[in-house]
Amino acid sequence: MAIVSVALALLSGVVGAGFASGREILCFFARHGAGAGAAVVCALLSLSLLFLRLPAQLERMDCPSLSSLCRHRFGARLGALCALLFSLLFAITGGAMLAACAELSALVLNVRHAYGIGMVFSLLLGALLASRGLYALALPGAALCLLLPALLLRLLAQPMGEACFLPAMSPDMPVRAVCDGAIYGALNAAQLAGTLPLLRALGPPARRRAVLLFSALFGALLLLGVAVCRRHFAAIVHQPLPFVYLSRRLGPGGYLLVAACLYAAALSTFCAMLAGLRMLPLPLAALCCLLFAALGFGDLIASAYPVLGALCSGLLLLLCMPQSLP
Repeated sequence: MAIVSVALALLSGVVGAGFASGREILCFFARHGAGAGAAVVCALLSLSLLFLRLPAQLERMDCPSLSSLCRHRFGARLGALCALLFSLLFAITGGAMLAACAELSALVLNVRHAYGIGMVFSLLLGALLASRGLYALALPGAALCLLLPALLLRLLAQPMGEACFLPAMSPDMPVRAVCDGAIYGALNAAQLAGTLPLLRALGPPARRRAVLLFSALFGALLLLGVAVCRRHFAAIVHQPLPFVYLSRRLGPGGYLLVAACLYAAALSTFCAMLAGLRMLPLPLAALCCLLFAALGFGDLIASAYPVLGALCSGLLLLLCMPQSLP
């Protein structure tokens, strides 16, 4: 049961609002055409290797958390700075997901102050799930395993739109698909670095099975999303929220289904970020996310997240390297 719960908890963190809206899938995978499969394989490989290597590093160096591993590898001062960068990434990502939950609430609920109500409710629900441990963190992942296939299969079954001419583009080189897949995996692994103690708590054989199960679940969702994007590529290539745009044909039921998928994805990642901020008391971690959420979803994702994500991905690769001999 612990293996399944860890796999679902990892899935909860990886599948965020960008994935559930189709934006990440279109940007990193589907736009490569025939090379999309190579990008998916590289993303799964990089996630799996990092999720296996980093807990092994924690175990080998007898470090209970990511912050202690940073101090062990980089020294007290530089390690504390690196741990702060990771914490900032978790807080900003959590704030962006909390803001996304509030925006979805404002779109769905026809009541006054729906945005504020949605934010407070999501904050309390996320904090409750994060405080209940591994099995509670796995619940949003289980919900996503039910909701996302239901949405994606309905979108895949929709007839293709009218044919249209796409702008002339040079053929995509396979190396770009490989790089995008690897980058996507590294960014998501950095985002989930705070949950590494969940994997460390498992023994090596159980850890491998948990990562394999996570890769199978996430790979199935990713391939299904890529199939939807490639089928409707001409219609969604310039859309900021591809799956939301396609769901217009599904009627009111489809609108509620896509809203439920987006909310579950945003809430699940918010819970994972709260769990990653375990070095702070839970109320303080929630307050940090709330402060960043006040800036709004779009501003956080467009500016702060890419820079911090790239920095933390590079740090993660350094943490994976063998320790130099004295």
